Amino acid sequence: MRLLAVLFAALALTGLAGTALAAGVPPFPRLPGTWSHAEINVTLNRKPHTLILDRGKITKISGVQLTLRRRDGTVVDIPLSASAVVTLDGYPSTIYSLRRKMNAQTMRIDGGAAVRVRATT
Repeated sequence: MRLLAVLFAALALTGLAGTALAAGVPPFPRLPGTWSHAEINVTLNRKPHTLILDRGKITKISGVQLTLRRRDGTVVDIPLSASAVVTLDGYPSTIYSLRRKMNAQTMRIDGGAAVRVRATT
């Protein structure tokens, strides 16, 4: 019970309490260094899953998909979930606030649509 209280307090301090828990979406994992693509095996609700992370510059955007150009020049199309948790410069936002040339990180679970997008201007 005490651990649960600490978790809620930590989420509240990071501003993720309402979005992450309501959406049932895990937060972005912290990855050191300069990366452009990562796949991480995790356990969520006692089931194994693969988090797929991509980072790059948005080159195309629509209400259902964005295209990222990774640092290595690779271009990847990423479908977007209608309920994706989006932050822009650290503040809650929507996929409709995303624009070309923004830097973005996306998170997909098991190859599905992006459930998290973190963008900066």
